[in-house]
Amino acid sequence: MSAHPAASPPSRRLPHRAGSPPARLLREGLDATARLLGFVEPRTDRAPADLTIRIGPPGDPMLAVIDRREEAPRTYRFEAGADDLAERLAAIGGGRSGARAKILVDPAACFTRSLVLPGAALPRMRALLAQELEAATPFRMEAVYADWYVEGEDDVAHTLLVRHVVLKRTRLDPLLAALAQAGLAAGPVTVGREEDQTMPVDLLSGGHRALPGFFAGRRAGDLVLVIGALLLGLAAYGGLRQHQERTLLALDEAFAAARRAAGPPAAPAIREGSALILSGRTPGLARSWDALAAALPDGASAMALRLDAAGLVLTLSAAAGMADEAAILAALGRVPGFAGPVLQDSAAGPDESRRLVVLLPRTETGGRP
Repeated sequence: MSAHPAASPPSRRLPHRAGSPPARLLREGLDATARLLGFVEPRTDRAPADLTIRIGPPGDPMLAVIDRREEAPRTYRFEAGADDLAERLAAIGGGRSGARAKILVDPAACFTRSLVLPGAALPRMRALLAQELEAATPFRMEAVYADWYVEGEDDVAHTLLVRHVVLKRTRLDPLLAALAQAGLAAGPVTVGREEDQTMPVDLLSGGHRALPGFFAGRRAGDLVLVIGALLLGLAAYGGLRQHQERTLLALDEAFAAARRAAGPPAAPAIREGSALILSGRTPGLARSWDALAAALPDGASAMALRLDAAGLVLTLSAAAGMADEAAILAALGRVPGFAGPVLQDSAAGPDESRRLVVLLPRTETGGRP
């Protein structure tokens, strides 16, 4: 809903507001910018119209129709309840379908009231006024036409001075029906004693009308500026996205460089063994494990295996009936890629078994099993 006073100048600023001068200047600057960009409603109540129909105060049964399509305006007066009202309006319209007639209602025919409401209620002002109207007056929303506008604002108290304008449907519906029968479009329906003293309302809107089309009535230069602004906005957004992607890529590269500088997380022995395996100087762990499994005699089993810079450290378990450690060492001597085995430890295990720790040293040249 438009937030403008009834007697405001074409700039349509709000009336005096409480608050500091810088705050008022900022608000007025924002209002002016919104008007220039087309984000506020135009004063349709004062827009020129070819046909204007005036509804008088209560007790006046006459309608005044002003035709401004010619150089000298013509004024016709009809009785509002005439049976041939639609035919007379059609004759004035000249049979041109789709012509629009603005309706000007005398303020005395309307019920008007001023309310002080919280500024936070502005987004749902239409619903709030409808509820308050039915609670405080005998009117019902389905029986009236209504609209509202903001007369003033208090920045300190965060309140709005709202003017609510209500007109009974019984006063307007017969005229709307006659206009429709005559092929004339009705609207806006505004309120005022004279056309240059109207309130910024349209009773047909019901207090809820959308902003005008953004490109409606704009000149070619304005459209070029708007399109240019949109393109600049898109370019700025694209530049921002590219900057974000470059920043994330630089962070990834920095993290990778830091990890490389910190060195691999593996222990030195594992790194040395991996380097030897990759250089071909010793067989891989999987192949070594397969060769050991094939070389071990029956009754002996491998429990653990560790490959480091010194060679292959193997933990074995020998069954109780196999006490010949020499036979086990001889069998391990046939594992390719390693020198003769060295017994590092021998101890009793569970169930009369033996636990052996054997080192298979690396050879200088290595080999593949």
